[in-house]
Amino acid sequence: MFAEDVGLLPAHMFTRTLEQARSTPAEFAELAGVLFGVMAFGGRVGFETVEWFNGGMFDDDTALLLQKPDIDTVLAAAKLDWSEIDPSILGTLFERGLDPAKRAQLGAHYTDRDKIMLIVDPVVIRPWLREWAAEKAEIAADLERAEVAKAAATRTRRRNKARRRYETFLNRLRAFTVLDPACGSGNFLYLALQALKNLEHRVQFEAEALGFQRAFPEIGPANVRGIETNPYAAELARVSVWIGEIQWMRRNGFSEARDPILKPLDNIERRDAILTTDNTEPDWPQANVLIGNPPFLGGKLLITNLGEDYVSQMFETYADRVPAVADLVCYWFEKSGTPDRIRQGEPGRARRDQLHPRRREPPCATSRNEQPVDLRRVERRTVGDRRSSRAGIPRLLLASWRRIRCRHTARRQAG
Repeated sequence: MFAEDVGLLPAHMFTRTLEQARSTPAEFAELAGVLFGVMAFGGRVGFETVEWFNGGMFDDDTALLLQKPDIDTVLAAAKLDWSEIDPSILGTLFERGLDPAKRAQLGAHYTDRDKIMLIVDPVVIRPWLREWAAEKAEIAADLERAEVAKAAATRTRRRNKARRRYETFLNRLRAFTVLDPACGSGNFLYLALQALKNLEHRVQFEAEALGFQRAFPEIGPANVRGIETNPYAAELARVSVWIGEIQWMRRNGFSEARDPILKPLDNIERRDAILTTDNTEPDWPQANVLIGNPPFLGGKLLITNLGEDYVSQMFETYADRVPAVADLVCYWFEKSGTPDRIRQGEPGRARRDQLHPRRREPPCATSRNEQPVDLRRVERRTVGDRRSSRAGIPRLLLASWRRIRCRHTARRQAG
């Protein structure tokens, strides 16, 4: 529906497929299967050309068998405008599609845009904006010195220095990667990608005012990485990221990729982030920062929800590193502290300045009254005084609040 509303499928081909199948619902699976099969490699459906989509999404052309009431429901949805859908709502669809017991087991809870941005803004956006402001000032100074230089060779050398400085910064930004090791339906990855693309666009726009040529945007889905154990959620994450990519390109006057339109998103992996299939500790993809909302499950509820065999192996694998009474989320923090997971980290467990690259001041969030909150002081108050555990800090500042709760939960259950 999104593909046809943005013109990637010709003449509302999917809607016409639904209309054709209304009178003979048994034909829908065959008709849709033909369309999906052609989208996998490109070709024709009747006299109409269909672009090459694939990206792994259409490797299987199997379509659901729909009855007439189902077709009417999907047809009503198809007649809406899906071109500006907010991919983050797919998280709501995923959560509501789970029964409550399964939802608790997976720790699947939708995180809305505003709360996600409480993490993406201080971890991704603000550090890059601060660094760009400093670099831009230096670049502008080099260009000014070039203008006043008397010798042509000196002017050329200083302009080249400014250009190299700009290109070095832009290339570092384009190489920046974000990992969500419990990505669910991809809300964090979608918003992180939007943030990175906006940063690249802003840097190029402001550099153009300094005399540099703007290039085609290079930041894309490859800059975000995820791990998710639920196959449906992992597929939703890939869809969310690709919809966000296509929407951003079109809104900003660029054409989407072609041949294929969708490239495989193998960087969103469907697997367990804590244990491998052979019950060993898994590796995580390398990334510059980690974001997300890993599942919370109290230590006393682990066996009930995850099974005795799984929990026993998890305890054995992480023995002497994570207390057996700890909340499930603590295992994500233990993994995030492994040195080779964060390229710029130093040996030892993850510190906050490893989760916030380029920062050496205490990581801050913005409270409701827009005043910075020093999380080092919050941590001391929280561990010592249970009553103030949520005082003045956003609920989902993963890089610090989750760790605070891990420690507090372990101490309270142990005592």
